[in-house]
Order: sequence, then structure tokens, then C-alpha cells
Amino acid sequence: MKKHLVLMVSIMMAALLLIGCKAATPVSSEATPVTSPDVVIAEAHFVPEQNLYLSFLAQGRVAEILVTKGDQISKGQVLAKLSDSEPAIANLTTAKLELASAEQALNTLLRTSDLATAQAQLNLATAQDAYNKAVWNRKDIDTPQVTDQNKIDAINASIIIAQDKVEKAQKEYDKFSETEDSDPLKAAALNNLAQAKMNLRNAQNNLNYNYLDPSNQDVLISDGNVEVAKAQLADAQKEYDRLKDGPDPEKLAVAQARVDNATAQVAAAQYAVDNYEIKAPFTGIVADVNIAVSQQASPTSWAIAVINPSNWYVDTSDLTEYDIINVTVGDTVTVTVDALPELELTGTVEEISLAPKISAGDILYTVRILVQDPDPRIKWGMTAEVTFPLSE
Repeated sequence: MKKHLVLMVSIMMAALLLIGCKAATPVSSEATPVTSPDVVIAEAHFVPEQNLYLSFLAQGRVAEILVTKGDQISKGQVLAKLSDSEPAIANLTTAKLELASAEQALNTLLRTSDLATAQAQLNLATAQDAYNKAVWNRKDIDTPQVTDQNKIDAINASIIIAQDKVEKAQKEYDKFSETEDSDPLKAAALNNLAQAKMNLRNAQNNLNYNYLDPSNQDVLISDGNVEVAKAQLADAQKEYDRLKDGPDPEKLAVAQARVDNATAQVAAAQYAVDNYEIKAPFTGIVADVNIAVSQQASPTSWAIAVINPSNWYVDTSDLTEYDIINVTVGDTVTVTVDALPELELTGTVEEISLAPKISAGDILYTVRILVQDPDPRIKWGMTAEVTFPLSE
């Protein structure tokens, strides 16, 4: 075992000697990025502050192209349109009509809630009065129909009045004792007398009835009237309790759900209409146009490229894990443009990617650098070199 260890150490020492001999021989080599004791140089590309390739979200024939390359555009501006959007527009109109109707119904419910509350309060008072009367008129099996002396006095008074009317009607009729029965005046007097006698008999029967004990059927009917009045009072109380603080919660929930559903339908219909147009997502410039009028367009291919060159950035493409540890947000760097070798710009590190990219086995990280005072000749995609000072 020791012999094997000595042999391995000897081989390693020989290898180190050979490497040392080769290092003594000058060999030209290039590495990307270039690292020196003081700086790291990385490759990068210019990108505007915002850039997007825009597509139609619907499929169809291009009807209008409202911009050309280089045009200034504003956020929300329509850039191009597809044809055959009429069905989508009709659906949007229908959805908006339903939303208006739903909102009107909700507003009516809210506006009339005071009236509904007042009606519920009146219904409650009426039900309470009916219940009180049913309880007052309730009959017990061993209690006379009427125990209220006022009512008995009223019945007796009605009997006296009825008797007086009978006597007067009788005297009036007696005047026609010698008159033929066919005489209309005698017939009228007889009718009055008969009616007065019936009224007297009814009043006497009423008095007699009220002095009698009620029958079992009368008691059952009376108890039933009380229970019905009690149930109606409870329903009226519930209705009032539900409305006293505002609209009927159930109706309000239904009305609000209808409005919410209609709002969602409008949003969906509007989205469908918007799919037939391309609108500028930000204020900027049209970088390229990839469609023509009458051409078929689809969501799978881009139609218009737009940029916002308010600020220019460079994104590195070859910083490895060994180089990125020397870069810090806020570092000041030097940027040179391959197409403009005489131009040297200053930049500031704004962002370092957290997620790596794997390229040819190397782990790379992207660094975004804000360019100070960019030259107007700079174009999207131009290559550059960025010199990073090494952190001490």
C-alpha cells in the first residue's frame, strides 16, 4: 500500500513539472469573459427600456394597419385591426344592455327600500291588531259568549230601539185597517212593520245567544282564529325585521349577483372585441411591422414590434459563476459599442439575475446595466463590451 502511495506522489510531481515547463512557453489564448487582476470584460447587447413583439389574439384577415416603422405611438393607441369583428361587437352590445338592466333593477331595489319597510311596518301593525281582536273574542267552554257589560248594554239598547220601531210601525199600519190590501201605501206600511219585527227578533236572539255558553265548535273556531292571527303576526314580524335595516337581503343578493355576472359578461365580450385589435402597451416607437393588409394573421406569429427607448440598457451574455461574484448592484462600468469603436459610455449595474442559464456546460448569469447618456445611433440588439472593475 505504501509503495502505491509513493508511486502516485511521484507521478503527480512529474506532471506538475511538465505543466511548469509548458507554462514557460508563451501560448496565445482568448477567454470570454476576459478576466485580469483589475477588471472583468463581458459581452453584452443593447436593449431598450421596454420591447415587445405584439400579436393578434384572434385569427383572421388584416383589415387595417394604422402605423409604419418608426412611428411614435401612445399607450392604448390602436395599431392594427382584423376584419369580421361584427359578431364580437354585437355580443358586447348585448352584454352592456344586460348590465344596464341589472344595474337599474339594483338601483330600483335600493331606492324603494324605504317604501317596502314602511309597508312591512303597516302590515305588522295590522297583524297585531287582528291578533289582539282574536284574543279578545276568544271563547272558553264554561264562559258565556259575552262577559263585557258594555256589549250587553248595547244589545239591550238595540232591543228597546227595535221595540219602539215595531210599535210605531204597528200604529202606522193600523191606520189602513179599513183600506184594501191592494193599496200600495198599506203594503208599504205592512213591509215596514214586518222588517221592524224581524229586527226586534234578531236583537232578542242576539241577547239570548250572548248569555249562552259557547258550543265546542264555537270554541274550536275561536281557538283557530287566534292561532291563524298569531301565525300571521309572526310572519309580519319576520318581514319587518328583514326590511327594517334596508332592502330585502335575499332580493339584494340576487340583484347584486345579476350585476356581477353582467359585469363579467361585459368584460369577456370586451376582451373578445379587443382580440381583433392590436393596441400599444406603452408609449414608444414602432420598431417593425410583420403583417400586410388582407394577410391572414394568427396568435402564433408576431405582427408589430414596439420599443420604448426612454432608457437604454445592456444585458450581458457570458458572465460565469466565477465572475458574477465580483459584480454588485450599483457598480459603475464602462461600455464600448462594437459598431462604434470610438464611443465609450458609462453605465450602472441595476440588476443581477437570480436564475442561472446553462450554456455549453457553463453556468451563466445576466447582468442588466443602465447606460448613462446613450448615443442616438445606438440600436436595439447592437453588441457591446462591458468592463467591470473587480471588487477589492
